[in-house]
Amino acid sequence: MPSPLAVRLRPALLAALVLAACADAPDPVGAAPEAAPVAAGEVAVPADSGALAPRLALDGAGRPLLSWVEPADSGHALRYARWDVDHWTDARTAAEGTDWFVNWADTPGVMETADGRLVAHTLPRHPGDDSPYAYDAAVRQMTAAGWGGWTEPRLLHDDGRAAEHGFVSAVALPDGRTGLVWLDGRNQGGHGHGGGAMTLRYAALDVSGALADEAELDTRTCDCCPTAAAATPSGLVVAYRDRSAAEVRDIAVVRLVDGAWTDPTIPHPDGWTIAGCPVNGPALASRGDRVALAWYSEGDGARVQLAASEDGGATWGERVRIDGESPIGRVGVALMPDGSAVVSWLATVGDAAELRLRRVAADGTRGESVPVATVAAGRSSGMPHVVALGGQALVAWTDPATATVRTAVVDV
Repeated sequence: MPSPLAVRLRPALLAALVLAACADAPDPVGAAPEAAPVAAGEVAVPADSGALAPRLALDGAGRPLLSWVEPADSGHALRYARWDVDHWTDARTAAEGTDWFVNWADTPGVMETADGRLVAHTLPRHPGDDSPYAYDAAVRQMTAAGWGGWTEPRLLHDDGRAAEHGFVSAVALPDGRTGLVWLDGRNQGGHGHGGGAMTLRYAALDVSGALADEAELDTRTCDCCPTAAAATPSGLVVAYRDRSAAEVRDIAVVRLVDGAWTDPTIPHPDGWTIAGCPVNGPALASRGDRVALAWYSEGDGARVQLAASEDGGATWGERVRIDGESPIGRVGVALMPDGSAVVSWLATVGDAAELRLRRVAADGTRGESVPVATVAAGRSSGMPHVVALGGQALVAWTDPATATVRTAVVDV
């Protein structure tokens, strides 16, 4: 029996997603829906027309930091703004480039270190190679806390291969360094996904720009599903979509504990077997040693799921099903002050999609599904993000109908 995704997307579209999901391609679904009002208070973003690829992060004080990509005279710019009481500050530029890989799923981002510096990662195309998968992962950081200047970018990897390096997750380490996790295609033969396996790698960036503690965390992963990382008092937690030799692509977790990485584990095996990357990665959020993990799977029918850990990701509680009908996935998750989790996801509604939120109490009790906005069902709507804002949820998404990034504060 074909999977719900295959039925929903039609065979030609499914083939396009499997063969070219990671590439920078136009939206395969029909025209974007008209812009729709959100379910709660929308907050204007200081972004220009054409903005896309929003990311939300929390600074050391728990205040939201929003970043996005927008067109610039030189090509594209990575812009960011901070949350200030009830609005976004004026936008500032973290980086600009003429040769970036600009994509709906693999996106640049900005985050804050434990000592108040900002760190930005971008995805420059590999010099001298026109393959859609030949791009690098570069990082730059502020020279001082606050609104200091920026260092020159440096690559996270030194393999020199014309291959895919991306899907970066960055997390603040207690010592002021930045932990960086990314998918690394150096073993794939240099072009596309036809060679060896995609790998998952890690490095820590210090204030001088030096990389240390480099490690290969998994030797075979899904090619282009976003990664996730979270810090706890017990160590780092990293989640990603694994890929077995039998093409089972379940969500795996590795942890950095006392300076050593654990072996990968599968918190909840779904048994999703698919001969292609679904471009649907996990999401993580943490408060102390409580960690929330959200993900999409079709191992037993299309569904969005949530599991929580109380010991820094060492063990996981039972799965809670989050979605209602016809989920697309592209999940986000936030942990609230009361221990509950808010999960965001996209679901098919007619020819379009709906961005939804649901709150799940610490004991697993599900709240109501809250519709936020109507968006395109295809790639142009990107990957929404959500963070906690007091007892409310702050959500960001790309809206093709208005050709920009939107945010809203939602009671959920």
